[in-house]
Amino acid sequence: MDPRNLLKIINRLSKEAKRSPRLFRFQSNSQPTVSKSLDMKTLEDIPGPNPLYNLPYIGIMLLSQSQGGLKNFEFHKFAAQMQKQYGDIVKLRIKRKWGIFVFHPDIAKEVLEKHTKLPVTSGVEVYKVYSEHKKLYPALGNLQGEDWAKLRKPTQEQMLRPAAVSEYVSILSEVADDFVRKHTNGGLIEDFKSEITNYVTECTGMLCFNKRLGCIEGASVLDNNHLNDIFEACDQDLKRLGPSFYKYVSTPLYRKFERAADQLFGVTNTEIQGAIDKLKDAEEEGRLEEYIQGPNLLYALLTHPKMSPEMVKSVLLDLFLAGVESTSNVLSFLWFELARNTDKQQKLHEEILSVCGNNGVTKESLTRMPYLKACVKEVMRLYPPTTPGVIRRLEEDSFIGGYQIPASTEIFVFLQHICGDPRFFNHPEEFLPERFLRDEDPKIGDIRNLYPYATLPFGFGTRSCIGQRFAETMMHTITAKFFRHLEISLPSGARGKLKSRYRLFLTPAQRVPIIIHPRL
Repeated sequence: MDPRNLLKIINRLSKEAKRSPRLFRFQSNSQPTVSKSLDMKTLEDIPGPNPLYNLPYIGIMLLSQSQGGLKNFEFHKFAAQMQKQYGDIVKLRIKRKWGIFVFHPDIAKEVLEKHTKLPVTSGVEVYKVYSEHKKLYPALGNLQGEDWAKLRKPTQEQMLRPAAVSEYVSILSEVADDFVRKHTNGGLIEDFKSEITNYVTECTGMLCFNKRLGCIEGASVLDNNHLNDIFEACDQDLKRLGPSFYKYVSTPLYRKFERAADQLFGVTNTEIQGAIDKLKDAEEEGRLEEYIQGPNLLYALLTHPKMSPEMVKSVLLDLFLAGVESTSNVLSFLWFELARNTDKQQKLHEEILSVCGNNGVTKESLTRMPYLKACVKEVMRLYPPTTPGVIRRLEEDSFIGGYQIPASTEIFVFLQHICGDPRFFNHPEEFLPERFLRDEDPKIGDIRNLYPYATLPFGFGTRSCIGQRFAETMMHTITAKFFRHLEISLPSGARGKLKSRYRLFLTPAQRVPIIIHPRL
């Protein structure tokens, strides 16, 4: 069916429901139930929309239409309306399955502490279909169960051990030094997101391909336009409420993703293959030990007995694309807030000087900068990186938020709403890194973060972001190096929280201008 015709049907049904609501009052007999005692609440008892909206696919389309329409549907804004109408735990049909929306950190804690050996979560379907069409090894985020564990475990050994990631500090420092030298004389940067993306791409290229790509000098192999198209297509796909027609015909959404993915995946595959060839040449020439001096993720994965070359390419591709997009976004928000809050910027500068003195930024010094780490944590509270936050599919019947919920139910923990809720964070719209300090200063008391399950920017548990430690180290290194020698401000007229929008990851909705000043 043509999506435009489907939209016309939805509009007609929505108008009819408003005119004759009694015609649509029924109980769906497909709703899962569990045996219920007199004092036990079940899925049926969770607040949620009228049964009209429980129809698979068409129900949520009607519901979103009633909340403002399908054309500019934004999941997090739709969720905010559900919370406003029904409370901190809401039940509704998401496409074919039941979903639970959660908006309270205590309920989030119950969900995330459920032990799951092989947690299941939602992936990006357009990426999955693309991988199938191109006969690629599936992306880590789209795998489930044992297939996911087979790819995750070897990579996790290299990516989530603090000692393994700390070895990259010297490499990241070299890239950061190049970035700082480039901007030593100061001046206006009209689009900081684009500029910091060069730094992040260079660092991530060192991780994935063991090679400097020349991005700081403007020779980036990565076209930001293609990167934008990939994440725009993913965003459109996640907002899609109806069936995925691109499984059967080539839709505009799929063609947009395919064009960008073909270009970017071609570039990254070339880089990966080039790195593999260099390893082979070094081994044949007896120079392998010399070549792999220092950290080398590519070599570690290729020589792992349970990893094939196609599996390695899949992992590195994911790390590269997601790492560049998400980390450059967070740094854009962070530096904007530091430019907007000059007192916080000065406090950070003083910490860097007190820790480093006349020495450089090292892996040891980074461990002694709590305010730097607090700044990164606070900006990810103020601008939560992903929507909705964390998704879990229950493996067994569970008691959540006072309700018995059946296995296979998907639970959406809306961290971006929890992080901005004044019930849990005083002055939620302000950038206050002090929330995350462990000081006993009584002045911090009323803003201190008391809800650890409210701020989970990298996810939680075994399906947390596999690149978390590398991304944090990258952000800490460049921020410490830069603000030791330079300071930033905003152009006149720039004030207030930076406008943003979600497209899989939260990204600035406008250019981010900053002015760099040499410190006197």
